[in-house]
Formats: sequence, C-alpha cells, structure tokens
Amino acid sequence: MVSSAPCTALPGRGKSSFTLQRCLLGIFLATLAFLLFTLSDACVLPPPFQALELVGKPKPYYEVGEEVTYRCKKGYDQVLGFLTIATCEPNHTWVPISDDACMKRKCPYLGDPKFGKADYPNGTYQWGAQVHFSCSSGYYIIGKAIINCVLKGENPHWDGKVPQCEKILCAPPPKIKDGKYSFSDIEVFEYMEAVTYSCNKKPAGEELTLVGEKELYCAGNGVWSSSPPQCKVVKCPFPAVENGNQLLGLGKKFSYRDTVVFECIQGYYMNGSTTSVCNGESVWEPPLPKCLKAQWIILLIILIAIVLIAIIILCLYRRFQRRKKGYFYHHYNMRSLCRIVSATTVAIRKVS
Repeated sequence: MVSSAPCTALPGRGKSSFTLQRCLLGIFLATLAFLLFTLSDACVLPPPFQALELVGKPKPYYEVGEEVTYRCKKGYDQVLGFLTIATCEPNHTWVPISDDACMKRKCPYLGDPKFGKADYPNGTYQWGAQVHFSCSSGYYIIGKAIINCVLKGENPHWDGKVPQCEKILCAPPPKIKDGKYSFSDIEVFEYMEAVTYSCNKKPAGEELTLVGEKELYCAGNGVWSSSPPQCKVVKCPFPAVENGNQLLGLGKKFSYRDTVVFECIQGYYMNGSTTSVCNGESVWEPPLPKCLKAQWIILLIILIAIVLIAIIILCLYRRFQRRKKGYFYHHYNMRSLCRIVSATTVAIRKVS
C-alpha cells in the first residue's frame, strides 16, 4: 500500500534525500500497480458492506481466481444459503455477494401491556427498531412510551422496561363560593365521570349567575376538564347606541351571555361589531358599536373618482399623441373622451 502523506522534505540534508527517495519509490509502486491492473484481468477489492467485513488484510489488487472471505459484523447472524466468499473473475469482476448474507439480531419480543398496546412502527424488533406503547381509554401510562432496541457488544437489548397502564382517577373537584356541585358525596371519580355546578339562591338581593363551565368531567389522572365556575352577580348596563336600532336582545335587564344586535339608521355607518355579548365581568364584549355620519365616505368617493378621471385622461392623451391618424380619428376619440368625463361627473353628482 502506498502512503497518502505529502512528500515534504524534513530539516537536514540527509533526511531530505531519504524522504525524496521514499516519495519516488511510492509513486513508482503506485504506477506499477495501476499498470498491472489495467493491463491484466486483476480485480480491486470489492466495495465495503454494511453487514459484512473482510477477513484478513486487503491487498491492492487480486489475480483471477483469488478469493476473499467475508464474515458478519457484530450484531449480525449469517443467513444460510448466501455466499460470504467472493472470487475474482475475468474483466475485473467478483462473484456477487451482498448484505443479504447477514441479518440483524433481534431484541426479545415485547407483548402488549395489561390494558394497553405495543406497536412496532418498523414492523420488526431488530436492533435499531422501536416499540411504541399506548394505553386503552380510561388508563394512563407509567414509564417510557417509546423504547429502542440498541446494540451493546455482540447482542441487542431494549433500553427500557415495558410500561404499565393505570386507571385514570380524579379527586373531587374544587368547591366554589355560593355554589355546589352534584355527586358531592363521591370521594373518587373515574375517567369521564362528570359533575354539574349550580349557584345557591340568596334570600334577598341580586340573583347569582354561574360564570364559566357548568359541567366538568375527569379528563386525566387527577385532572378535570376545566377550571370550576364562579357564582357572581352579573348585570351589564343598558345597551344604547346613538343613531342606531336594536334588532335583537330587547329587554330591561341584561345578565351573563345575553346578546344584542344593532344596525345604523340611514345616512350613518357602523364603527364596530353589530353583535355584543354580556360577559362575566358585567361588560359588553366586544364594546357596543358607534353609528357615525357617512359624509366623509361621500367625500372619499368623490376624491377617488377625480383621481381616476385624471389618470384616464392622461392615459388617453398619451395614447392619442402616439396614434394620430388624421383629423377624423382624432376628433372621434376626443368626443369619446368627453363622453366618458361627462358620464363620470353625472355619477359623482348622483352619489353626492
């Protein structure tokens, strides 16, 4: 084998001469090997494989009839019926061998955990593969949901244990001020079991309103579906929109989640949302709209129309200048331009 190190001279006259001789000798041997290979039926070493490795040291080239022997790498087992010996054939070819001669070793098969399932996304449990665990509805997983088959030394093994699936349970939901929930005598709730909140009735004064989710259910281990609601007095101010008409939600009192819808009278436009809802803080959400006079819209339309007319006149003028073809053509197009301007003026007057 020829060294690939660069031919650099070392300090000293004697060492420099020796290094130069080594470089020249290496170049000569490499050239000789190349000529022998190209002028004969010799073979170079077969390409490397993922599962196979060469037995012994490789040579620069092989004569016809020579054999090389491969063996399976660590973590692989040989498959019967496949060759691991290649022979140098004429025309620089080898008898075909492939990675199919060796198969990856497998980790022990892992079955489904109790109340759960094991899934092999790669369809195998050879090293390099994964297994994904999941639990049935109403159960949660304890342990690693994904474990890997890894190679350690000669044999593969799983990098974790099979997890367990435990039943989902919840402690009683939180109590609320001035309110209660159903099934208050139960100490442990199972998965998807629900409770319903309600507010107490006051002997006098304002009526309490339940603000938030009325029904909660056990959604996970020790986790309820949402925060508990509140019992509070909700009273939104009377919705009045100047220069507007109320279409929906007519009444004298407005409480939680009451909805109103408005429209503006003729000559006014709406600034805001047409619909508002009374929220838990006694505030209309979004805020009530405003009806503003629409004069500035007419002025904006007139201004836009004037700008468009100016642009049209300028474009037509330039076009006419480039394409003059006699008095009649010019006179006809000017009359058309005047008609366009006149029609636009009439339209602006009608809008205003």
